[in-house]
Amino acid sequence: MHVSKLALGFAAFALIGTASAANRPSGYVTICSEGKTCSVDATTNVAFGRADKFFYKSISGSFACNEATFGGRIAGGVNECSVPSGSASSSSKSSAASSASSSVASSAASSAASSKSSVASSAASSATSSNASVPIPGWTGPVNVCEPGALVYNTTLDCGGKRIGLACAGSSETQPAVMTVINATLKNVVIPAGGGSDGIHCGWGSLGNGRGTNVQGGTCNLENVVWEAVCEDAASIGNGQKGTVMNIKGGSAANASDKVFQNNGINSTLNVDNFTTTGSIGKLSRACGDCTDNGGPRFFNINNVKMEKVSTVIGVNSNYGDKATLRNVQIKGYKVGSPKVCVTYVGVQKGNGSSSSIGEEWNSASCDVSKTDVTSY
Repeated sequence: MHVSKLALGFAAFALIGTASAANRPSGYVTICSEGKTCSVDATTNVAFGRADKFFYKSISGSFACNEATFGGRIAGGVNECSVPSGSASSSSKSSAASSASSSVASSAASSAASSKSSVASSAASSATSSNASVPIPGWTGPVNVCEPGALVYNTTLDCGGKRIGLACAGSSETQPAVMTVINATLKNVVIPAGGGSDGIHCGWGSLGNGRGTNVQGGTCNLENVVWEAVCEDAASIGNGQKGTVMNIKGGSAANASDKVFQNNGINSTLNVDNFTTTGSIGKLSRACGDCTDNGGPRFFNINNVKMEKVSTVIGVNSNYGDKATLRNVQIKGYKVGSPKVCVTYVGVQKGNGSSSSIGEEWNSASCDVSKTDVTSY
């Protein structure tokens, strides 16, 4: 009987640990709960949330573990603040009770981590050991793992269809990236509805999210990525990232009220091939109309795209020398002029008013597309 009770006790503890682990990302350790004051010793990528959904923010020093700090919260229970395991962080400065809770959470996180597959464990280990070599000074978040908030750098990462998401605060551009990709390929990811946040950042910096000025561009390949419902944008090139190339191969996106892909980088290129959109889409892509240090040219190559409902396929700034090339575009119920395919605008500097539309163009310097390139289905 004694052994039986002991076994039941261990089983109960394991269940508690597993449930608790859902309130922090894999490889993270809780340092305090919602409403408490936490402290980290150095700039750290802190997660705030519960039930496998999180907001992320780079923080140093003391901070309040609450919605005001992170710009949102996950409804349905108490949110937790957590940091990467092994990062240079101190525990909560709230009370002895919260310290004890942090200790239990740490044990639970370790228990949960040990139950992951050997591949995931290996990847997490690689992430911890490679932080020093990434191109972003002070980066303490996960690296080259299929987890929300991770940096994918100088590698090919196949997530095997894993669902990876954060939360969604609508059109807010201060939301964190679901993942950041620099000189790397990210494959086979599903970003769930309600978890799209600011999408995938192709490169780092100058995206309006308070992440600093350490701008990194390079090449970003997104293969077979599915956005079940776009939040702010599906994927973006920041306006400080000159010469960045974002390649979209396969995949799909649904219900983007504004745009699917954002290209703000001067001399940057967006290539989209074999992509599908469903539901209502504002635009497939748009060159930034009113960025800080706005300019061009920016380039867009769209091929073999099938769209269910879209207001405008693409918008470019002719005064900055932008160019869009479109081939093999299918739009449900399309008739010439409805919807518009390639629309030119006058881009402006931030604070100098709004970007104004010139109109739809065919076979022009800005819009390399003929009416035979667009068909109805």
